[in-house]
Amino acid sequence: MILNVLNNVLSVLFGLGCTGYYFYNNQLWTAENIFKGLGAGVLFFILAWLCLFLLIWAFFLGTALTINTKKEYKTVSNVYYGIFNFWYSYICSFFRMKIIATGLEKIPSGKRFLTVCNHRSKLDNMVQSALLKNKKIAFISKIENFKIPFACQYMTRALYLPIDRGNRKNALETILKAISFINNNIISIGVFPEGTRGTNGQLLPFKPGCLKVAEKTGCPIVVCTIDGTEKVHKNFPWKKTVVKFDVIRVYSGEEVQASSTVNLADEIRNQMLEKLGK
Repeated sequence: MILNVLNNVLSVLFGLGCTGYYFYNNQLWTAENIFKGLGAGVLFFILAWLCLFLLIWAFFLGTALTINTKKEYKTVSNVYYGIFNFWYSYICSFFRMKIIATGLEKIPSGKRFLTVCNHRSKLDNMVQSALLKNKKIAFISKIENFKIPFACQYMTRALYLPIDRGNRKNALETILKAISFINNNIISIGVFPEGTRGTNGQLLPFKPGCLKVAEKTGCPIVVCTIDGTEKVHKNFPWKKTVVKFDVIRVYSGEEVQASSTVNLADEIRNQMLEKLGK
């Protein structure tokens, strides 16, 4: 948000400065000079906005090139993680999202946890990460996402975990690595238990296996819902999109281990359905 505001403000100032400079050097206030002055200001505003926009993206993309995707990182870099989340915040602001969050105070402090959220859009984890940037969360994401240029570098450095849904051995290795991250107090884990994005706002059946991370570690489960991200592509750039993010419940480690992952998945899904009203 800060970068978008700064980009717009500086572009306006450059445009006004160009207009003022033109009028200062052409003191005849004729209709033609006024038209030319305003035209020069608008043109300079557009050029300044584009230059600043490209400069911002050049910084994000250039930084990504310094990350080695073939290396297996074992700790979180505060610098890269901060840049990654700043990029997420910038994208949310660029796509004109107005994010309304509730229940963030329920999230436990001083301990790692598993976040569980419904899945509406590719923007879901960006919203969640931007809101919870101080909590440090690595998401389990489908392996195809790690082929996205530049994003894959940041995902690798932020300890995101790829999962091949068609390969049970790979899926098990990913879950075991997520368990290790929490047991060693490295980073919290985020999952979307539907396994893919729902269509038409529908909540798909859950895959309870992802809750094994909490069951095996005894960490809390933070249950969240997100609503509105699926509308962004329809509204942008003409309308703002209201995105609601709610932390509806936190299960303690004792509650998690007192139940089976299947029963827990059903219970969590019913709570999400009630919150989303669908």
